[in-house]
Amino acid sequence: MKWISVDEKLPQTTGQFDLVLVATDKGVGFATYDGLREFSRVTVTGNKQYSSLKVTHWMPLPDAPAE
Repeated sequence: MKWISVDEKLPQTTGQFDLVLVATDKGVGFATYDGLREFSRVTVTGNKQYSSLKVTHWMPLPDAPAE
């Protein structure tokens, strides 16, 4: 999978909120996306807390492993 710029394309939602991987101005993490150009609950790896994060890129979560 490759990172997708939020300027090029936004995630397609399948439900009320979809979880996606995100790259921000402070690092890589994950967030929910509501389908209205809003990323929320952005969490950056490393347990750092930031009051404001700008999502620059995203990618869908990979499929679950097959047994």
